[in-house]
Amino acid sequence: MISEALATAGNKLVSPYPPKGTDYWAARFWDRDTCEQDSALGPHYRDQKTVVARYIETYGKDTERVLEFACGTGEFTRLAAELTPAKEITAVDVSAEGLARTRQRVVHDNLRLVEGDFWKDNNVGTSDVVMCLDAIHHLGDVRSVLERLKTFVNPGGVFIGNLWTVDHFHEFQRYRYGAVEHLMRCAVFFGSAAMIRLSGGRLNSGSYRTQLLFTDKIPSILNSVFGPGNVLELDKQRYFTSFVCRVV
Repeated sequence: MISEALATAGNKLVSPYPPKGTDYWAARFWDRDTCEQDSALGPHYRDQKTVVARYIETYGKDTERVLEFACGTGEFTRLAAELTPAKEITAVDVSAEGLARTRQRVVHDNLRLVEGDFWKDNNVGTSDVVMCLDAIHHLGDVRSVLERLKTFVNPGGVFIGNLWTVDHFHEFQRYRYGAVEHLMRCAVFFGSAAMIRLSGGRLNSGSYRTQLLFTDKIPSILNSVFGPGNVLELDKQRYFTSFVCRVV
């Protein structure tokens, strides 16, 4: 298929360079709630949320504080408020509009919202429970993102995350946009990838804002970042992989 060929060729071109999506996401927000209502993809989003809710309730049952990065419009922030006894919840996102929606969605006596770039010092401290959901793949090189997230987890604490995977990417996008628009998006991505490669990675393009991995590559990355035996949960779904990792 043409879309597959364009995407594969584009990924090869940009493989030496991590995605840079900060400016793109600062100017907009992504609302998971809308995606959960989609007739084709909604059940997958809702199933994944059920898995993550179980993680939050199980591993956050004794936590005093939850720290969340790239909270978006607060879908998982709300779950942390409802399912844990946390006395403080700090949620960080680069989008002011996303944070405004989080403020409307989440009811908690001590909710701190921080507008900031993931890669900058936002003075948010550390926590026994740290979350980053629906976003790791948008923040840069996945391994580097996980390494940084790990630094915010107290020893003995846990990190809760997920990754959008590439295994059924084209199926997902055709459901979401239709075949024609998906083809156009792949063509734009290929063109942007060529320019990024020619610029030696200096060009920043919104069409390259995600690093997708195959599902079978994820366990080895988690083990290398968090250490063998510290991947406590790993749930593989059709379009996503969700996980909990302990920090020692």
